[in-house]
Amino acid sequence: MLSLRFRRVHKGRAFTLVELLVVIAIIGLLVALLLPAINAARATARDLQSKNNLKQLGLAVHSIQSAIGQTPPMFGRLAAGAGAGATRPAGSVFYHSLPYLEEQALFDLGPDGSRSSPIAILSHPSDTTYGTGVYELATDVPPWAGPSTTWGLSSYGANWQVFGDRGVDLGVFIKDGTSKTILFAEKYAVSSRPTGTPAVGASLWGYGIEPPEKDFGGNFWVDSLLAGTIETNSLYVSGFWPRVGFVNWNGPVAWQENDTWRCRCHKKPEFNPTPDNVHPLKAQAFSSTHINVCLADGIVMSLTDGVDDEHWYYWTTPNEFDESTRQ
Repeated sequence: MLSLRFRRVHKGRAFTLVELLVVIAIIGLLVALLLPAINAARATARDLQSKNNLKQLGLAVHSIQSAIGQTPPMFGRLAAGAGAGATRPAGSVFYHSLPYLEEQALFDLGPDGSRSSPIAILSHPSDTTYGTGVYELATDVPPWAGPSTTWGLSSYGANWQVFGDRGVDLGVFIKDGTSKTILFAEKYAVSSRPTGTPAVGASLWGYGIEPPEKDFGGNFWVDSLLAGTIETNSLYVSGFWPRVGFVNWNGPVAWQENDTWRCRCHKKPEFNPTPDNVHPLKAQAFSSTHINVCLADGIVMSLTDGVDDEHWYYWTTPNEFDESTRQ
C-alpha cells in the first residue's frame, strides 16, 4: 500500500499588537531625531541660496561701475559713460541691474513695462511674505507708472546711503572701505505693523521717483535732511521702496548731530520678526541669529543678531570715517 504522509505547513507568526506598537514608536523616534537635522540642512540650503542672490546683485553693480565709472542711483538715470547714461530711462537700481542679471529681455521693456514681473534672483527662499512675487499697489503710485497696479517684489533692499540720488563711484565715494560698507541686505518683501508711519509697505524692486529738486551738493543724505525735511506724504519717503539704510528725519527720534546713528530708520535689522510686525523702512533677517549682506567689495557676509543700532549705522554709512568702530 502506498502510505501518504502529510506535512504540516507552519504559517509565519503574526505581529502582536504590542510588537506593532513598539515598531511604530521606534520609527517615530527615528523621525523625531532626524527631522531637526533635515530642517537644519534645508535652512542652510536656503541661506546659501540667499547669499548667492546677494553675490549676483553685487557683481551686477560692479559691472555697471566698470562700464560707466559709477553705480546706478537708488532711482534715476545712469550717469553718462560707455554709451549709456541719459539715453536710458530713469529706473531703480534693480532695473538698471537687469542686463547683468541675465534679464535683458525684461530690461528692454522699460521701467514701466518690466516692473510687474517677479525675478527669481530677488526671491529669498525663506521669505514667507514673497508669495507669488507680485504686489497690488493702489496708493502711493509714482507718476511715471502706467495703469497696472501690479509690481514685482524683492526680498532684498539696496543701501540708500550708498546708491543715493545720483549713484556714486565706489572707489572714490566709499571712504570707509568697500569691505566695510553694505550694498544690499535682506529685507521682507511685504511689511506691516500695528502702529507707526508708514504702517504698511513692500519692497517693490522697480519702485521709486527721482529725488525732489534741490541741491544735494554731493553729500545727499545730510543736505537733503539738514537743509529742510522732506514732507512725510512725499513718495520719496514711501514704504514701498526696495531699500534699507534710509534716513527718515521726521519722527519721535530726530536727527542728533553728535549721535547721528540714533536717527530712527537707521536702527538695526529686525531678526526673523512675525510678518504682521515688520517696519517697512528697516532691513529684516530671515534667521533669528544673523542677516546676510553684500558689501561694496562684492563679498557676502553675515552679521549676527548682536549688531546694535550704532554699529549697523556704521556698516551702512559709506564715508563717515567710522570703519574702526565696526564689529
